[in-house]
Amino acid sequence: MMTLAMGNADEKLKILQVGHGEKFKKRLSDMGIYKDAQVRIIRNDIPGPLILDIKGSRLILGRGQAQKIMVEGV
Repeated sequence: MMTLAMGNADEKLKILQVGHGEKFKKRLSDMGIYKDAQVRIIRNDIPGPLILDIKGSRLILGRGQAQKIMVEGV
């Protein structure tokens, strides 16, 4: 188990847990990031945001937010 921010480019991951507050969880859920969802990291340049592929859509997520999402490899 690791945070989403620790993932590598082109890595497919499964969301295990989204933490820290109901508003945060709701906002991410509305974007397709929820428990058991699968995402693919398109780009993870440090420093800077992550670019994710979620169900064929691209999403930019800040590094601080990505550190609050626990994932595992698919």
